[in-house]
Amino acid sequence: MKYLLRFSILIMAFCLINHTSLSQVSKIKENVENDDKNSSSKTESSTSISDSEDMSFGESILAEIFFGIIKGISIITVEAQKQVLSDLDKHPNLISVETGIDYGTDFNTLIFNPSLRVNWGIFASDMRYSLIHDYSGSLCTFDWQMAVLRIPIDKIKLNYGIGFTSLSDPPATYFESSIGVDAHLYNNKLNLISCYRWTQKKTEERFRQEFKMTADFQLLNNKNIKLSPMIGITYQNYFKEDEFLMFNIGIKIRFSGD
Repeated sequence: MKYLLRFSILIMAFCLINHTSLSQVSKIKENVENDDKNSSSKTESSTSISDSEDMSFGESILAEIFFGIIKGISIITVEAQKQVLSDLDKHPNLISVETGIDYGTDFNTLIFNPSLRVNWGIFASDMRYSLIHDYSGSLCTFDWQMAVLRIPIDKIKLNYGIGFTSLSDPPATYFESSIGVDAHLYNNKLNLISCYRWTQKKTEERFRQEFKMTADFQLLNNKNIKLSPMIGITYQNYFKEDEFLMFNIGIKIRFSGD
């Protein structure tokens, strides 16, 4: 009887701990709603203050400098794009379309990520759908890194992107940035991709921070179509309260003009 009682207590404790670990998605959605409400009230108060103020002479000078810098960067990137496109043999996948799908799990939570990426020289655009599901529900986001700047250095590419992530339930949108490194090895058959994403702060904490690293190996090459199985790992942190460490498997298809 004594051992049965101890065993029952252990089972109850395990169920309680497991239920807590499975309930992170519902907590994230509650934090999104609270973050959106707090952000709205903060925006209203700041707008009422700014409406009563005019742009000073110093601010107008800073604005002119800012737009001048943006114009200079635009000229540099256009010239860099021309240079890179004129030498396609040195850099793989400069003009390509990549699509993929991968699943991840930490044995309590599931993540599903179909994605689409368009590469054109030093520029790219990256879209994906992200679904996280656990015992408490599902969280869906549409993530679009609208403009990604890629700097090719031999077999390495350095990436910096800006875009947004949008939620449907609860409805919310966050500005999101990304940095990453791509390595193309063994005659471009092995690709190591790493990327760190972070959203801006509406109030005190970020909606999401994510680090993802994947490795895919080219299994099939039919002219300009390349098929590659993929494995990887994903770490996500929401509002510095809920975090996930997922192991991923999936597949990538590349349509390349190289």
